[in-house]
Amino acid sequence: MLNIKNHTLLICGQSIQLPHLVKPATVKVWRVPTDYRADGIFVSVTSVGEPEEVPACDLRQCELIGKADLDPHPDAVLAEAKVRKKEQIEADRDAACVQPVTALGRTWQADKRSQELLASAITIAQAGGPLPAVWRDRDNQDMPVTSIADLLAIAGAIAAQTQAAYAASWARKAAVDAAVTVDDVDAA
Repeated sequence: MLNIKNHTLLICGQSIQLPHLVKPATVKVWRVPTDYRADGIFVSVTSVGEPEEVPACDLRQCELIGKADLDPHPDAVLAEAKVRKKEQIEADRDAACVQPVTALGRTWQADKRSQELLASAITIAQAGGPLPAVWRDRDNQDMPVTSIADLLAIAGAIAAQTQAAYAASWARKAAVDAAVTVDDVDAA
């Protein structure tokens, strides 16, 4: 059996730091010719589901000294959990940005296409072009547009919703960054 402590392999008077992996792995140690490796030792670490690395020399001249299971490294597991959680937070944020909004006593769609149309209508009106006669709400009811302020009110509601979504995501990401356990990450 191999001597592994704190993800460090102790073999033949050497200390070999093993990789910090997210998945369980198998460590194998081979005695190999010194013209292949000066210290005569070849160590392979193979994660579950990955191809096994073996010495790239004549295997008839090699001897398998031992093998052992290597548990996932807690720091790697925590780091991976943080990456996954931040991806989830960004997806949640992006979904929140396009939820319908309320302005002028109506509910408006805030998806990307609706935002593009609204921005275009505002730009044209601000440049002196005509206002649209109506703007259609989420329920497909037309609202007469009496001034650019009507369009700006809808755009303002979307902007406020977007800012709130980003602020919430920043707070959640800060909690993820501060997390010291996977449970803390999951709770963020």
